[in-house]
Amino acid sequence: MGYGAKVSFFPSVGWMTTLERREFSVSHSFLLLLLRKIVLLPSYLLVLLIRLLKWLVTPPVLLLQVLIGVPLTLLRVRQPLRPRFIPLQETDLPDAAWITLTDTAEALAAEGFVTCGDFRCDEMIQGATLWLRLLSQPELGISALAVRIETEGGIRLTRQFTEFSTEFVDGRVLDTNNLSLPYSLPAPTYLARVQLKDVWDPRALFALHHGLVASLPGTISQDPIKRAKHDLATLLADHYSREIRALVEQGWLRLDDDGSEARLRPWAALVSVWRQAWPLASGHLRAADRRSRRLLAEHGLDVEQFIGGAMTIQVSRQPLETTASIDTVLAGYEHVGPVARQTDPRAVLEAVVVELGRDATETVILQEFRYSFRGWDNQPERRIRRLRGFDILLDPTAGALAVTAMEREFEQAADEAEWAELVAVSPCVPLRLDPWLRDLDRVLPAAHAALIVRATTTGKTITLDSASLYLDEERPRWQVVAWMEDDTPLHVVLDARSGAVLDD
Repeated sequence: MGYGAKVSFFPSVGWMTTLERREFSVSHSFLLLLLRKIVLLPSYLLVLLIRLLKWLVTPPVLLLQVLIGVPLTLLRVRQPLRPRFIPLQETDLPDAAWITLTDTAEALAAEGFVTCGDFRCDEMIQGATLWLRLLSQPELGISALAVRIETEGGIRLTRQFTEFSTEFVDGRVLDTNNLSLPYSLPAPTYLARVQLKDVWDPRALFALHHGLVASLPGTISQDPIKRAKHDLATLLADHYSREIRALVEQGWLRLDDDGSEARLRPWAALVSVWRQAWPLASGHLRAADRRSRRLLAEHGLDVEQFIGGAMTIQVSRQPLETTASIDTVLAGYEHVGPVARQTDPRAVLEAVVVELGRDATETVILQEFRYSFRGWDNQPERRIRRLRGFDILLDPTAGALAVTAMEREFEQAADEAEWAELVAVSPCVPLRLDPWLRDLDRVLPAAHAALIVRATTTGKTITLDSASLYLDEERPRWQVVAWMEDDTPLHVVLDARSGAVLDD
């Protein structure tokens, strides 16, 4: 064998019979699988070791938490029968709480929710401050709470969640929230609590709550909504006091001699510590989530549709009020624009993506329009810029409009100089659909012809896939993408005003 010869670990398979090639393939796959197992063996061993240590450590740690936690809970935990909710002006809110409450209120404004008031409470959770914003939807009789919890101590912890509440005339109450902590005690008998830890978007959570309310028998009480117009602090205190009194009647709590505070009974203290102890807390939270999902599924509501990234969650869907065919971006925007302004009055159009397909006659059809919007707000007093983005999907075939959940972020400047530098640059240049813009009916034929020319060297046919309208250096551009038979992508970029094909 010469030095230039290639040495193969496996013999040549060109001369093998079909059966021999099959046996070789099986043995080859087995060797590769064995090599992967050997390479991953340290990782598997590490995972097993961690799990083993966890199960060895869990019993004594859990016992220690119970032995220490139960006496401390009996000694220190006191629940006020009527906590004080201190009314606040929006300017009194800390920056983090203001961002949380404002984001939730703005998201729900599209569903008709109005802000009733902001509050602070230091008595409901010992060592923690609650910042709350009460909202109401008068037409549906549904109230909402946006809550941010800040815990003071050696480690500063924060939690935020949204809760929707509907009361029926017979006294029953349905609460739906996305709190990511297990409740320490079971809900009272009058209260049905739906806890969905993974539904992070307020509008998505509202869609599930509203759908469940609509499927339940009974008449919704308008009393909480009417009271919300007068004494909000009393309304919140009454809601909390009713739950405490119900837990007292059920034997979980007992009132002090003066009747102003409630303490846990020994069995309740044990249950409370057990539910929130490590590592059982996550298990109780998942169990509550599973029960809530089953309940919603029984009423035809699929929670999975409201979980995931913002652009994949449809928080609102409505019929398209037109019988005319929509074959241009401008024609679609006439229907999308009002929905965008209802969702976020200050949002501007950023880009449009059109999915293309073919019907039985091989004619190009417009399957879906995706209009992307972006909005922002400057808060000079706090030196905060809040950013948000959402999409509106227009499906001409199904005759429907759908709004996706909002992606939200913010930027905060450290001083005035940094703030001046931040606001000097706009976070988005609006895409304007003016009469001088070449629309789909004029762009697609030219783009298709250019793509065919590019594909002639391969001798393969192409299939149009999508067309995107966006800004490049503040100039509108069209990008049309196609796929060849061998799944190789091709694309062409055109000037959206002149229609000229541009170099990549």
